[in-house]
Amino acid sequence: MRIGVKPLMLLALWVLCTPLLAQQAERPLRMDGCLDRQGRPLVAVLDENLAAVAQYRIDSGQPLIRYNPQALPALLPASRLFVFAHECGRQFLGFAPDAERTAAQARQADCWAVDTLRHSGVFKDSAGIQAVEQDLAAKAADWALLPGPARQLDLASCSSPPSQRGSLLMPAAAGSAKWNACVQGCGARLYSCGRAAGCQATFDQCIAACKP
Repeated sequence: MRIGVKPLMLLALWVLCTPLLAQQAERPLRMDGCLDRQGRPLVAVLDENLAAVAQYRIDSGQPLIRYNPQALPALLPASRLFVFAHECGRQFLGFAPDAERTAAQARQADCWAVDTLRHSGVFKDSAGIQAVEQDLAAKAADWALLPGPARQLDLASCSSPPSQRGSLLMPAAAGSAKWNACVQGCGARLYSCGRAAGCQATFDQCIAACKP
C-alpha cells in the first residue's frame, strides 16, 4: 500500500541489548529507535511513567517513540519487540500519532511489524509468531496498554510488499555493530539516490549483503 509518495527507504529498526532474546526474560529490552521513511533516526525514549508498552507520538514538534519496559512485565520479549515494531510501523505508514486508531490501520501496522520481524530473523518460523499471538491474546484485559484497538491478531497471514520491509537487529552477537552501520549506510545511499530508477533495487541488494 502506498501512503502519499513512494517511500524512499525501508524502515530499519535496531534494538540495543546485551543478552539474546532467549535470555531477556530477566531484564528489560532497551529500544534504540527506528529510521523514518527518509532514513532519518526516529528516537526511542525510555519513559517509566508511560502507561503503555510503547507509543508513537509528537513531543515538542519532534516525532519519537516512547516506551516503558516495566509496563506489562510478563510480556514475552518477542511480544514487546512486536509492540515496539507496530508503533514504528505506524510512523512509517504515515498514520498521525494523535489520529483515531482504526482496525484497518492496526492491521496494516501489525503486518508491517511481523514482516519486519520475520525478515530480521526474530521470527524464524510460525511457532514464534503463534507464541506472540497467544501471549497478547492472554492479555486481552490489558489492551489499554497495547497498541489498540482491541482485536484478534492474525499475524500468520500477514505479508508486506518489498517496498515496505524493514530490518530489526539484536546486536548481542559479535559483529552486530557492523551490521547496524551497514544498514544505516544503505539507507543513506538510498536517500541520496531518491526515486530514480533502480534505487530501490540497489537498496534491497545492499541490505541483503548486510546480513550477518
